[in-house]
This record gives sequence, structure tokens and C-alpha cells, in this order.
Amino acid sequence: MAYRFKRDRFCKAQRFAAYSQALGERFIPRVLPDSAANPDTPAFFEHVVASPHSVVTAHLIDEAGQPTISARDEILSFFANRLAS
Repeated sequence: MAYRFKRDRFCKAQRFAAYSQALGERFIPRVLPDSAANPDTPAFFEHVVASPHSVVTAHLIDEAGQPTISARDEILSFFANRLAS
């Protein structure tokens, strides 16, 4: 399972395509719109990264109903299910 923002400058669509080709059905891609990213990030992200990138850390919007919180919850559930197996 992997998450990215649509216009992420570092994790581009080509990377997800390569993962999909290499892993087939085992790869679970998720793409969020850039508008789902928290715009209030540390200066590093604003100046160096300059695009939404960190779905569950710097660009997380920690509020119920936000796509990034749903992503975090889905990732945690995925790991919990895998580790319980």
C-alpha cells in the first residue's frame, strides 16, 4: 500500500506505475488530490520540497473527515491486519 499526492514532485506517477508493474495486484496505490494536503508545513517543506509530499506526516491534516486522516487510518488498519495474520 502506498500513498502519494497527485502532483508530488518526488513520488511521481511513474514510480507508482513501476511499483504496479513489479508487484501486480499486491500493490495498492492511493493518490490524493493536492488540495488534501496541509498547507501549513515547516519552512523546509515550503522551500525545499515545494509540493505536497508527506501524506501522513508534514502534510497531514489532523481533523476528522480529512483525506489524510483517512489515509493514516487505512495504513494503520492495513498494518494491524497484516501483523495479526
